[in-house]
Amino acid sequence: MMVHHHLPLVLLLLCCLSFHASGSRVNITNNGYRDIVIAISPDVKADHADDLLDKIKLLITEASAVLYEATRHRSYIESVNILIPQTWVNVTANASTWENFQDAEIQIDLSNWKFGDRPYTVQLGGCGDPGEYIHLTPDYVMNFDSEFNIFEFGPAGKVIVREWARLRYGVFEEHGYTGDETPFPMFYRSASTQQSTDLVPNVCSDKLVEFNYDYGCHVDPQTGLYDTNCTYSFPDQFKPVSSIMSDYRMLSSAMHFCDDEESSVHKHNREAPNKHNAVCDTQSVWSVISRHADFVGNNNLPTNIIANSKPTFNVVRVFDGARYVLVTDVSSSMTSSDRIGRLYDAARRWIQYDIPDGTSLGIVKFHSYATVLSNLTVVNDETRQQLMDKVPNRTEGSTCIGCGLQYAINILKPSGNGGVIVLVTDGGENVYPYIRDVTPALIAAQIQVVSIAFGRDAENEIENLATKTNGKSYFINDNGSNDELNDAFTGSLTYLPAVPSENLTVLLFQKKYQKGNQFQDSVIVDWTVGRNLTFRVDYTNKNYLQGFSVKSPSGQVYSALTYDDPAKMAYIEIPGVAEDGIWNFTLTVGTSSSDYVNVIVTTKSKSDSAPITVECSVPSGTVVVDAAITLVRLVAVVKQGRNRVIGANVQAYVERPDTALQVIDLVDTGVGADTAKSDGIYSRFYIDLTQAGRYTLVCVVNGSQSSYIDDGEDQQQRTTMGEFNRVQSGGAFRVEKPLVTTYPPSRVTDLKIVSMQVDQMSVTIEWTATGQQLDQGIAKEYQIKYSNVFDHLMDNNFNSTLAVQFGPQDIVDGSLQPLQSGSKQRVSFSLPKAPENVTYYIAARAINDKSASSNTSNIVSVQIVRVKPPPTQPPTTRATTTTTKAPEITTSVNTGCNSVLTSSSGLLTSPDYPGPYPNNYDCKWTVRVAPPSKIRLTFSHFDIESPYDFVEVYDGPSTSFGHLLLKHTGATVPGVVVSSSNEMLVRFVTDGTGNYFRGWRATYTSA
Repeated sequence: MMVHHHLPLVLLLLCCLSFHASGSRVNITNNGYRDIVIAISPDVKADHADDLLDKIKLLITEASAVLYEATRHRSYIESVNILIPQTWVNVTANASTWENFQDAEIQIDLSNWKFGDRPYTVQLGGCGDPGEYIHLTPDYVMNFDSEFNIFEFGPAGKVIVREWARLRYGVFEEHGYTGDETPFPMFYRSASTQQSTDLVPNVCSDKLVEFNYDYGCHVDPQTGLYDTNCTYSFPDQFKPVSSIMSDYRMLSSAMHFCDDEESSVHKHNREAPNKHNAVCDTQSVWSVISRHADFVGNNNLPTNIIANSKPTFNVVRVFDGARYVLVTDVSSSMTSSDRIGRLYDAARRWIQYDIPDGTSLGIVKFHSYATVLSNLTVVNDETRQQLMDKVPNRTEGSTCIGCGLQYAINILKPSGNGGVIVLVTDGGENVYPYIRDVTPALIAAQIQVVSIAFGRDAENEIENLATKTNGKSYFINDNGSNDELNDAFTGSLTYLPAVPSENLTVLLFQKKYQKGNQFQDSVIVDWTVGRNLTFRVDYTNKNYLQGFSVKSPSGQVYSALTYDDPAKMAYIEIPGVAEDGIWNFTLTVGTSSSDYVNVIVTTKSKSDSAPITVECSVPSGTVVVDAAITLVRLVAVVKQGRNRVIGANVQAYVERPDTALQVIDLVDTGVGADTAKSDGIYSRFYIDLTQAGRYTLVCVVNGSQSSYIDDGEDQQQRTTMGEFNRVQSGGAFRVEKPLVTTYPPSRVTDLKIVSMQVDQMSVTIEWTATGQQLDQGIAKEYQIKYSNVFDHLMDNNFNSTLAVQFGPQDIVDGSLQPLQSGSKQRVSFSLPKAPENVTYYIAARAINDKSASSNTSNIVSVQIVRVKPPPTQPPTTRATTTTTKAPEITTSVNTGCNSVLTSSSGLLTSPDYPGPYPNNYDCKWTVRVAPPSKIRLTFSHFDIESPYDFVEVYDGPSTSFGHLLLKHTGATVPGVVVSSSNEMLVRFVTDGTGNYFRGWRATYTSA
C-alpha cells in the first residue's frame, strides 16, 4: 500500500488561509461575552506553561473589570477557553472539541520586530469591521504587571480592552505617530481658544491636554511646522478619564471611550487628525461601538447587578485529532459533467494524502434520504484504504441536504461539541428537512461547515450556512479554468491543530493543463524552502499523462514518476533539500479534448526558519446580499514567519460566474481597501460585481529584487527576498444582487498638511490618489475646499457654498491633475489673509467621469502664522517626577556604567536622557539573558552629535571578541539589532565638545 506521508499537503492551508473576519463564535448573553478563545502557538515552549496559564487568567480577569467600566456596564468577559499546544502533554487540560489556533480571538505567539512585546490587533477592514485576532507575546503575558511593562505599554487590563475594541467593534487608535510618512502627526493645530500653545498633541481627551515638549523639538524651517520626530510627555497632574484609544501614557487614568453626545464628559475630538477620525469619518469611538450588534437597540443594556466580573477559564488541548464528516450529494444531477467521478477521485486523494494520522473521519451520502457510509474512524495507514473505499461513486434520487447534515450532527455529537462538516452538493434542496431546519442545531453544536458548491445550480443557502457556522465556501465551476476541488478539500484542513512553523507545507505552484501536447513551465524554490519538494500530477486518465520530467537549476533531470492509480495521481519527490533557483518541468499529454491534469508543487521550510506564506481571503464574507451596499475587499497577507514581506507583486485571479478570468493587482499603498501603507497586507476592492452568482479567488504572489522582509533593518541591511512564487486559494463568494451602476471613487483618508509658508500665505497638502471607481483607475478631478468652520466641510455641507473651493488661480505649486490610484499627490495653495487666530480647515473629494463623488476626506487644519519654537530647555539633571518618565529599574543604565543586565527585558538610555549627556564618555553595558534566547535591541529615540559621538552594538560580551552589529550616530533612529546568542554589548562614546543633544533611548527583550 502507498504510504500517505510521502506527499506533505496536509498542513498546506494551515499557514495560508484566514477567514476569521467572516464570523466569530464569541457570543454575548446577559452582558457576558462567552467562549472567547485564547490559543497558544505551538512555537511557544512549555518550559513555564503553568506560570503562563496563571498569568493569562490574571490578565483577562483584570481586563474584564476594565471592560465592564469602559462599556458603561454593558459587557464583561464571562468565559474563556485557553487552547494549549497539542505537544504540552504534561499540562492538565480538558479535551478540546472545537477550538483552534487559526480562529482564536487572542493568539499568544512569538514576537515580530515591528511590535516587539507590544500587543496589537490585525485589522483588514474599515470602520466597524471586525479584526482578525489580538496578538500577545509570551513575554508580555508573563510580565504584564511589571513596572517596566506598565511604563512601556500601559496598565495591562486597559491595553487588552483597547485591543478588544479594535477586534470586536472595528475602531482605531486616537493618537499620532512620528516620522515624515505618517498622515497622522504627533501635533496638530487646535481651534480651541483654551489651548495656549501653537500645536497640541493629537489625542482625544476629556480634559485640556497638559503636556511638555520633549527636549529637541524644534520648528522645521522647510515646513514651518514642528519637526516630525517631535514628541511630548505628560505631567503627573494630567489625569484624563478618556480616551482608552488615545496615547498609551494616558491609560494610567483613562477608563472610557470618547463619544459624540453633546452632554458627555467624554466629548469626542473630531478635529484631531488621527486614524480613527480618518477611517470612521469623525465618528466617535463610542458611537461606532454602540452601533455594534452587541449593543444596538436594547441589546445588553447597562446593568449594575454583575456582582463578579471574574471570568471562568477552561484549559483545553487537542487529545485525539480533529473530527471531520464528509457529507456528499449523490443525487442524479451529480452525473452532469462527471461531477460524481471528479468528486470520487478528489475525495480519495484527500483521504490518502492530505488527512493526517489521528484525525477522525466519517462519511455520509444523501439523495432523497441520507445514509451513513462510515462512522467516525481514526485515520491511519490501516484505515485509509477502508475509508477510500467508502467514497460513493453512484447517483440516485432527489436532494435532501438537511438529511445529510442531520446525520453528520448525529455522528459528531457523541464526542462533544465541535467538528467540521465538508458539504458537497450540486443542486437545490427539494426534500425536507432543509438547511434552515438544521442550522440552529449546527450552531448550537459549534460545528463548522465547509461548503463546496458543484456547478451553477448548487443550493444558494450553503454559503449562508458556511457564514453562520464560521466556516468557508468553495465553488467548483464545471467549465472553469482551474480545478478547484483540491483547493476545497485541502482548505477544509485549516481547522486542524496548529503545528510549528518549520512543519508547515507551502504551495508554490498549481495549474490545470488541457488541450495540448507538450507544456513547459517553471517554479522558483527560494531560500526559505526546499525540504520535501514535491511535484504532483493529478490526472483524469492515466493514459492522458504521457510524460513528466523536472530539471533542477544545476541541470539534474528527474523523470521517474511514482504512480498511485487508485488516487489517479503521480509524483516526483526531490530527495534531501532542494537547491535554490528556477526548477523547470516538461509535461507531455495525449490528444483527448475532455481529459486534463493538474500540476501541484509543494515544499517545506529549508531549516527551522519559517517559510514565506500567504493568507488569501475576502474579509467581507461569503455572501454579498447587495453589491451596491457591501464592498468586496480582496486581501493577501504575505509573511516570512511573523514578519511581513514588503514590495511583493501580488495579483488576485477572480473567476466570474460566466467563467471569465480577471486579474487584479493588489497593492500595499494605504489607499481605498488598503488601510495601511507598507504593512505586508495587499488589498483592493473588486468592482466588477455585475453578475449574480459565485466568484472564486486565487492569490498569486511573486517576489523580486525589491521585495524585502520588514525586520527592522535599514535599507542597507534589510533582508531582501529575491524571486519567489506562492499561490493560494481564497475560496468563493456569492453575489445575490449584482451591481447595476458604477462605484464612486474611494474616500481619501490620508490628507495631511506638509508645510506652510507665512510670507506667501500658502499651505502645501498631500494625499494618496484614489481611483475612478473606488481604488482603481484614475479619478477625473479633485474638489478641494477650505473654511474657517469645521462643519462646513462635513459630507452634508460640502456641496454647499459655505466652504470655498480652491481653483487654478490659487495654485502656488504642483497640480490638481489626478494621478493613478496609489500615487502621491501634492499641491500648494494660497489662502486669504486672516487674523492670526483664524484656523483654516481643508478637505477633499474625488469625482469620476460619471460625476459620482467620493465621501469627504479626513479634515486637516492649519493657521498661516509663524509657529513659535517649542518651549523646551536642556535639562541639567535627570528628569524629575513632574513628567512621565521611565521608572528606576535595575535593568536600565540607571544602575551605572559597565553594568551587566540579566533580566529578560530592560531599558537603556544615554545618561540624563532626554537631555545633554556627559563629554569624554566611554561606557559599556553587557546584556545577558537566559540561553538559548537571543537579544532584540530596539531604539525609540536617537539624537547625538554627528560624527563625534556614537553608539556601538556588539554581538557578544566584549568589543574584542564580539562582531560589530551596529555603529550609529546622528539623529535618525537605527533599525532593530538582534544578537546571535544570549549576550550583547552596548557601548556609548562621546568626545570633549559641549552639546545640547537629546541622547538616545532603547529597550531590549529576549527573543
